[in-house]
Amino acid sequence: MSKGTVHTQAGDDSDGKIWGIEGVNILFMLAALLLGIGLAVMLSRNNPPAFSFAAGTVPFVLVTAYVLILRQGKPKSFDTDLLETLASGTGWTPPANQPSNPLVTHASS
Repeated sequence: MSKGTVHTQAGDDSDGKIWGIEGVNILFMLAALLLGIGLAVMLSRNNPPAFSFAAGTVPFVLVTAYVLILRQGKPKSFDTDLLETLASGTGWTPPANQPSNPLVTHASS
């Protein structure tokens, strides 16, 4: 008797890369670029071009720094865990009061 082949779909779970930037990170950067262009266009009406350009680059530079420092090449939710640790000190620790299992009945209750 021969055994059949089992297809496990054990492919790469990657979101893919565009220009070396992983998955959704490129969307953050493109959104920041569009926001920066819109800001520069809005500011160009009453301000010097250098000021408009400088103000327009701020969103893109900040988001790109965030992506490259805290998201690119890091484990999933590394950025949120790190920011939670810096804010409250509990990013990588389990909750102090774990809820009890509702399916287990206790005789002492």
